[in-house]
Amino acid sequence: MRKAIALILLGLMVLSITPMVRPVESASALPDASITGSITLNLGDKVELGPFQIEFVDTNFNLTEFFVTVKGPEGTLSHLFKDGEHWAYPSASNVYLNISVYKWVGHNTKAILLGISSPLQRIMSNRELTVGETVTLPEGFPQIKVKLTSASSDQATFEVTMPYGTTQTLVVSKGAGAGVAYKLDSEHYYSNYLYVRLLNVTNGKSAVVDIYVPKVASTTFKIITKENTTQPETPEETVLVYDGLLYTGEKLPVIVNSTTYYVSLLTVTPIGVKAEVFKGNQSLGSLILGVGDVPKLVPGTPIKLSIQNVDPDHSRATVRVYAPMGAKVKPILRRANLLVNITAIPREIMINDNLVVTINVRNLGRGDAYDVNVAAPIPSGFQLVSMTKVWTLKNFPAFTSMPALIYVLKPTKVGEFNIGRAVVTFYDDKSLETGQKRIVYSPQLGGIKVYALPVLSVNALAYNGTWSNYVTAKVNDTVKVKFSVSAAKGNPDYEFIKNATLILSLPQSVDGPSVVKIGTVRAGETKTLQVDLKILKENLTNVRATLVYLDPLGGKHALQLGNLVTINSIPPEVIVKKVEVWPTPDQLPAYINKTLAGMKNPKPLASELANISLQYLPKEKKSNPWEPLAILFILISIVLAGVAYKYWNDAETLREKLERKKQRRPGGLPKKNTEESGEGSEIVEL
Repeated sequence: MRKAIALILLGLMVLSITPMVRPVESASALPDASITGSITLNLGDKVELGPFQIEFVDTNFNLTEFFVTVKGPEGTLSHLFKDGEHWAYPSASNVYLNISVYKWVGHNTKAILLGISSPLQRIMSNRELTVGETVTLPEGFPQIKVKLTSASSDQATFEVTMPYGTTQTLVVSKGAGAGVAYKLDSEHYYSNYLYVRLLNVTNGKSAVVDIYVPKVASTTFKIITKENTTQPETPEETVLVYDGLLYTGEKLPVIVNSTTYYVSLLTVTPIGVKAEVFKGNQSLGSLILGVGDVPKLVPGTPIKLSIQNVDPDHSRATVRVYAPMGAKVKPILRRANLLVNITAIPREIMINDNLVVTINVRNLGRGDAYDVNVAAPIPSGFQLVSMTKVWTLKNFPAFTSMPALIYVLKPTKVGEFNIGRAVVTFYDDKSLETGQKRIVYSPQLGGIKVYALPVLSVNALAYNGTWSNYVTAKVNDTVKVKFSVSAAKGNPDYEFIKNATLILSLPQSVDGPSVVKIGTVRAGETKTLQVDLKILKENLTNVRATLVYLDPLGGKHALQLGNLVTINSIPPEVIVKKVEVWPTPDQLPAYINKTLAGMKNPKPLASELANISLQYLPKEKKSNPWEPLAILFILISIVLAGVAYKYWNDAETLREKLERKKQRRPGGLPKKNTEESGEGSEIVEL
């Protein structure tokens, strides 16, 4: 049963090597490029694919486990396979080759079937081809040509010509991909060696594609059996004499026994380089070096070369040179090319704000820079707030950028300023030999403007006959109010306010504008505006205001001014207040007489007055017993006279009242009974 299964598997692998139109693959995942055809290894046999060598080393007695060793860029690794097991070299996260092992039961000897595949990597991205245009793989790869023969709305047809003359056709739908196989020998092909993915297509015009090749793109393939293995000649022992960068166009001198060889890079690709070696001025030929390959002997020289890393963007690679003991390498002196740029944010600030200055330094040259020193400019009118004004770096590799140097300045005065230039001093390979530092400068950083707000004062006067901050008015009067906004002296170009407006707070008793537009007020300037206020009703009106304005950079501000003008429209009120007035000494006797006469009982007052008077009368030596009686008699006479005068006055008043009533009464009316009239009773009684 196992034998039958193995035969079927072998038959399918053989059939797969026939060149044909490859089926369209899904765009969701890329297939692997794999070696098709039977790879049968007996114990001790090995297979080579470019710089990789896979050897069947050992197996157990019952042929259930197989010990296989793989040599490649990441060193020599071994793995113990079980029947049908898959393994990635050197690891699942960094796959160069995927290897699978199957037990081969078609022979009586110990043998295995080996499967080899490599993941695809993109070498052309978003390449647009017009109908009829041909693209060729970059130098260092097999010169496979891809031609766009037709394009519809959803698919494109390509003609692929291999270096050995075979032509294949690919029909690819939009969003999908297809691959062609590369012939390794008469029995083995490298399937999906060229893989085309169609990204976009324009009907009848063009197509946009990605082109892929295997990560291990070597086309050198051979199976080495144990019987055919010959012992190679033992080369001269070599040591590592150079491990560093080499750029295309440069020649690295290697001196071996007074003979100078030069190593030069012609091209750098993502998977390797094409190198050329000279002996003096004579070219010894070129060779392809894959990344991580074992060191290769340069024909006709005692030198071996290998490539560790590549940087196609900068046309350089890390090259290792091996030469016999005593060989020397003269290093290439390269120039550093430092570019300095200085910027500031923002370029217009207020005097209380901070200016953030940034200095960026890049090395655009092929050489490294050493002892790099960056000096930041600090002009007059500014003070350093944070960070240092000097920054240093010991080593500055080629094609790298320094971390940005950021520092903060605070302005101390207004105006337009020129910050200046950043200064960078450094050494490179060439200047280290001369001992002289190189100096580069940034462009001038100018046009930094610093603004400030002037000191403001606001006054107001009202007019209703005279100008004052307190006026009186009547209802329906119109009162003129004049507002003055002044800015203290300074620089008018950089100290000002704009869009200034007075917002008036007016009570309901006054009618007038609530907004007074002032505009721009510069340092040393005064602006005056006048408004009319109409008095609607009586009130004590306080005119309050708020000054709103923008600073030179558009920031909003508000200044509460409080009460500026008072208008009193309440009329004066006459208040009558009774004030007691004392009679003069001349008027006092008459006043006393009148007062006593108007009293019903003047005796107590008269008696009190008599006692007061006695204190101021002179005392006689002889007492007169009749004197008190005389005084008493006089006072009583005065009182009686006052009473008589009062009765007489009341009688006269009553008589006049009766006379007036008689005159108003008509002649034919009967007289009232005297009992019904109180006035008649009063007359009878009188």
